[in-house]
Amino acid sequence: MSKLVVTTGKRYADIDGLACVVAYAEIPVERPLAVIDGPLNNSVTNIIRSWKMNYLIKLEPSDYRFVIVDVSEEKEFPLFVTKDRVVEIYDHHFGFEKDWSYLGDKCKIEPVGACATLIWEAFKKTKLPLITDNQLLITPLSANLLFTAIVSNTLNFQASVTADRDKKAFEELKTFTCLPDNWIAQYYQDQEVSVYTDPASAVANDTKFQIIKGMKCAVGQVELWNSKDFLKDHQNTIEIVLREFNPECWFFISPSITEARTYIFTRNESIKDLLRSVMEIDFFGTDVGVTKKLWLRKEILKLIQ
Repeated sequence: MSKLVVTTGKRYADIDGLACVVAYAEIPVERPLAVIDGPLNNSVTNIIRSWKMNYLIKLEPSDYRFVIVDVSEEKEFPLFVTKDRVVEIYDHHFGFEKDWSYLGDKCKIEPVGACATLIWEAFKKTKLPLITDNQLLITPLSANLLFTAIVSNTLNFQASVTADRDKKAFEELKTFTCLPDNWIAQYYQDQEVSVYTDPASAVANDTKFQIIKGMKCAVGQVELWNSKDFLKDHQNTIEIVLREFNPECWFFISPSITEARTYIFTRNESIKDLLRSVMEIDFFGTDVGVTKKLWLRKEILKLIQ
């Protein structure tokens, strides 16, 4: 009988993809192999990396079926995944729903802030995340990861993609976590330390590609507690990293959580004009624009599309 595998995108795994893979592997209906093919990006802080997680980074050839989480664009799948062997999709990024319509209700591409919310809802459908004989049937590890992924992907519930489902999942998961009271602030501060330790890697490991006005565009993103100083100090690094992908255009997005606004850096006047046409942003005659509210990359790319 074929073995079930749960995995995420190949280029990198952020906290949402990691959390979804690790937690889904605990759902006891059919315990799948958890596989993370790409590197962890800076949204997975050093403290989180120190948690004992059980997943593979390599998959030996065999007969597999696949559950894909936090991605639905086929070209972003690990090379070991073939479309005809995909049996379920969980994602919150739109644009590729038609590719998976044949999966019916096994295709769960839904408007929530975090894919982690979908995985928690899947967990609840098993009616097992309860305390039975003093034993939690979702481990604190998975609860911690899903809880953190929801915070990260909703920018602490300030992003417009935040849904009531995210807030409900967050409150329900809190029961099963073992995190300090100041965890949210600590998480973002640790993430900022990681970014400043190696800014080039932070940008490179969270860059996506989009066809915009017929051009292949590299779109980097780094979420920070405070983005203003990072943009001021590291514009050259950001530009060098994004140009190394050989795009026809590029821009960089940095949500600044404490300021409740987002900074966007680009030297391309066409991109500036396009951004002005779809959102409230002022570049003040410079290459760094500032929005009047928090925007995530996925929201901006959806507007552009």
